[in-house]
Amino acid sequence: MMFGCRKTRGGFVLVAVLMISVILLGASTSFAWFARTQIRRVSDEEFALVSRTLAVIACTAVSEWIASDGNDFDSASEFLYSPDFPISLPFDDWEVDIKITPQDALIPINGVFLPDGVTTRAEYEHAWREIWDLFGRNNAGTAVLDFLDSDTEARAGGREEDYFVNGKISDLSELINLPEITAEMVYGSSADVVCLSDYFTVYGDERVNINFAPGSVLAVLDQDIGPDTANAIMTYRADNEIKSASALAEIPGFPPAAVARLGGVVSVKSNYFSVRLGVRNGSREHNFVVMMRRGSGKCQIINWRE
Repeated sequence: MMFGCRKTRGGFVLVAVLMISVILLGASTSFAWFARTQIRRVSDEEFALVSRTLAVIACTAVSEWIASDGNDFDSASEFLYSPDFPISLPFDDWEVDIKITPQDALIPINGVFLPDGVTTRAEYEHAWREIWDLFGRNNAGTAVLDFLDSDTEARAGGREEDYFVNGKISDLSELINLPEITAEMVYGSSADVVCLSDYFTVYGDERVNINFAPGSVLAVLDQDIGPDTANAIMTYRADNEIKSASALAEIPGFPPAAVARLGGVVSVKSNYFSVRLGVRNGSREHNFVVMMRRGSGKCQIINWRE
C-alpha cells in the first residue's frame, strides 16, 4: 500500500512539472511576442519621427523655392511645378520625393463674394449657375450662398438658419451641414462621378489660375466658353506658357468678348500650393500632404496631413 501511494504522488509531481513547464513556455512565448511588439512599436515611432523631421526640412526648402520664383506666372512648363519630374532630396540613407502643385486651379468658393461678403461677384454668376445646374439643384446653390454670406438675411428662394457659418469655410465638407448637400455631392462616390470638389476649392483667393484649371472648370467660366473652347485652352497651354489673361486672345477660336469678361476671374499666378512628400528609407515610406500659402517673400504652412 505504501509503495502504491508513493507511485501516485510521483504521478502528481510529474503532472505538476508538466503544467509548470506549459505555463513557463506560454509566459516566455507571450514575453517574446510582447518584446517583438514593443521593438516594432519603437521602430515605427522612430521612423515616423525621422520622417516628420525630414518632411519639415523639405517644406522649408520648398518654401524658399516657391518664394524665390520670380516669374509673373506659374505653369506646368516650369520645372518646379512639372507633373512629370518630381524633385528628390537625399538625406544619407533617406530620400524625400517632392511634388508641388499650384492649387488656384478651381473656383474659390470663399471668393465668390465682393468685399462686403454679401454681394456675389458678377464674374462668377454664370459659373455658379452652370455648376448647380449640373446637379439639378439650383435651390442648393442659393442655400450655399446664404450659408456663406456674412449677413443673416435670406436671399430670394433661400433661407437663413442659426447654424449657418455666415463666413468663410476652411473645408468643403462643411457644406454637408446643409440638408441640400450630401457627402456624395461634395466628393463623389467614384472617380467618374461629378462632384463639387471638381469645381470648388477653399484654397484660393478670388481668381482661377488658367494654367492649371481643368477643362471642366474652364468650360463653365463664361457663357461663350464650353467644352470645345476649354479643350482649345488646354491644347494651347501644353505647348505655350500663358503669361497673362490677355494672352487668351492668342488661342485660336477663343471668343474675343470673353477675354474682357474673364479679366476679373482668371489669373496666371498661384498663391496656394499642395506639396506631396514621400519620405523613404529602404522599403518603408511615410507620405505627407502639406498645403502652403505664398506671402511676401515666404510661404506659410496652412494645412498638414499624413
